[in-house]
Amino acid sequence: MGLEAEREREAASDEGLIRAVREGATERYEALIEKYQQRLYIYCYHLLMQREEAEDAVQEVFIKGYEKLSQFVYNQSFAAWLYKIAYHHCLNVLRKRRRTALLSKLLKPLGHEGADDGYAEARRKEVALQSELALGRLTVVERSLIVLRVIEGKSYEEIGQSFPQSPAALRKKVERAKLKLKRIWMELEGDVDGEATKYAMARESERIGRAIAPD
Repeated sequence: MGLEAEREREAASDEGLIRAVREGATERYEALIEKYQQRLYIYCYHLLMQREEAEDAVQEVFIKGYEKLSQFVYNQSFAAWLYKIAYHHCLNVLRKRRRTALLSKLLKPLGHEGADDGYAEARRKEVALQSELALGRLTVVERSLIVLRVIEGKSYEEIGQSFPQSPAALRKKVERAKLKLKRIWMELEGDVDGEATKYAMARESERIGRAIAPD
């Protein structure tokens, strides 16, 4: 009951800020940015798996949110509305990344074989931790569901505002994503020759353990 009351107060607070922005007090939008910036960053980072892209994505999401604020319906969750914008934005970023990768392969025969070595090294460092390795092998939808349910602690009803499916269907998808994450985790545990992986396992085992634990 306490959590439900807190969510109602949060929704009421968001609604008041949104009304103020719509009525011309555009500076009030900064309060919404401060409130959701960190949460959106965590969400975008787990979808994109790159810090700079996640930071850029958060900025773009808030810009799009501001531009589309007139379309927001007051009886829905503003957080879920933002997550939906973020989800589609990150999908577009991932599609662009794949196109860039294909272009890079086409350029290699022209003498650019080592052009992306620095980028590849940076990527290897970014995904050094076990959790990132595991999450990176999930689909973007699976990562999104894991982040919303496990990391953000959203209810299936709240998740359903971003993914238009029944709570029962979403629960099944989350359980399947958890099982897949568990299988990946076990595979990485078997990588006995990977010293970086073993180090990451020691640091992140508790957090991933929570992610794969049944609700």
